Amino acid sequence: MARLLFDIFYDEECVSEDAFFEWLKHPDQSETEGHAVVEISTKDFFTWLQQAETEVEEGEEEEGS
Repeated sequence: MARLLFDIFYDEECVSEDAFFEWLKHPDQSETEGHAVVEISTKDFFTWLQQAETEVEEGEEEEGS
């Protein structure tokens, strides 16, 4: 369910890529158990997001050459 919500938030541009990664790197200390559960269920989302970001950066480097 969390993965679906993350996909929707991303597709509808409700949450930025930076905000997703910020949430992942800096969990709210009062919600560590819930954060861990959501982090596990959204692992594929973050893998995909990181790969997409890397591909964009590589494309920008090629254009600059």
